[in-house]
Amino acid sequence: MTAPTMTFRKVLSTGGPATLAVLVGLQLLDTVDNAMFIVFAPDIRDTLGLTSEATVVVGQLAAVMVALGALPLGLLGDRRRRTVIVGVCTFVWAVAAALLGLAQSLWQLAAIRIGAGAGKANEGPIQVSLLTDAYPPAGRGRVLGLHRGAQPLGIVIGPLLATAVAAAVPAGQEAWRWAFVLLAVPAILLGVAALRLREPVRGHVEREALLGDDPVPVPLARPVTLRATFARLRRIRTFYLVMIALGALGLCVGAVPSYLSLILGDELGQGAGARGVITAVTAVGGLAGAVLGGVYGDRVFRRSPVASLYLAVGALAVLGAGFAVQAYAPNVATYVVVGMIAGGMTFAGLVPLSIIVAAVTPPEIRATAFGLVGLYLSVVGGLGGALVISVLSQVWGPQAAVAVVAPAASVVAGLVLARAARHLHGDLDRAAADVLERRAERVG
Repeated sequence: MTAPTMTFRKVLSTGGPATLAVLVGLQLLDTVDNAMFIVFAPDIRDTLGLTSEATVVVGQLAAVMVALGALPLGLLGDRRRRTVIVGVCTFVWAVAAALLGLAQSLWQLAAIRIGAGAGKANEGPIQVSLLTDAYPPAGRGRVLGLHRGAQPLGIVIGPLLATAVAAAVPAGQEAWRWAFVLLAVPAILLGVAALRLREPVRGHVEREALLGDDPVPVPLARPVTLRATFARLRRIRTFYLVMIALGALGLCVGAVPSYLSLILGDELGQGAGARGVITAVTAVGGLAGAVLGGVYGDRVFRRSPVASLYLAVGALAVLGAGFAVQAYAPNVATYVVVGMIAGGMTFAGLVPLSIIVAAVTPPEIRATAFGLVGLYLSVVGGLGGALVISVLSQVWGPQAAVAVVAPAASVVAGLVLARAARHLHGDLDRAAADVLERRAERVG
């Protein structure tokens, strides 16, 4: 369905600014937590007497739990009040952050990071489905762009906040403990705010876009069984193909950045501190890409949904090529400039895909759909990419492995999305027909 033009102020007034502000704040805190753990990893290692390898593995546990918890939370989000799920998950994450400041051993640290990841796992399936039901289709790109943009912003803020805490804590004290305890405070406040948010009616913005001010209330359909949910999603060819493309894309956005960090140190001679600064600077490109992807994603989708899909294809093509250039960057300046462009293309491609997933999936199973987005991107693509690049790296070296895998994965993702374009209009028409059918059943 093609949405009319709408100013962002009107978009916010429709769903209320509080929902967007709280969820963007949570996304920001989640990323700041990850960034601070990376910055303080050497201090955590030395304080607890860990090996570097063990510290890195523990640091990844939260990300693994986010990916594994996305689908179960998505299924729960299609059956229960989502604002409550967000609030409870945030409290779990806040407790984990506070306990991290008290950790005394490896097993405690591992258990705490697993708990933190479980608390963060609501970001994709629950928060995104809330945003798509709270705000109209005409403004979804800008809303999702701001929400997604909190990730690179957190990568910029996290190291700065860690540095500020380290400077403020007296010498001899363990600054990393104070940093995570302090981070729990805004998390608790945002958790309380999430519980107070209004739960949007699922699918009401689609009905209003199609029918205007519709006075007929249409209650949420009964929860769909697990088997029926996956069967319905498989029948949506656009969604099915987007998931395959995200699995391929995960090869890039999941594993490649870690290898680029190794290349930055081994080939360009940058130490840990310099790598942190470079990562923060390149993240600015991701922030710009998310914002621009949201603004132009709305405009392009309104004019031509298929063109919106090809916008993602173009962004992914540049992303793969950019990673390949970074792998062989002759100097730090080239690495940073190309990295900013590649980061921008990552988010500029993901935002339009989120708009499309929201448009073609039924509101009553949309949280599950976004749970699958995270699963394919992080687990299927991320873990698969880590394995593929690891094998090729041993044969060819990290630079060649990245230079081959990143462009190849982006090309595969682009070709699959181009094929999805054939089905997009039909899936959008069926989604609109489903909205009208449910209203007609209610009226009858």
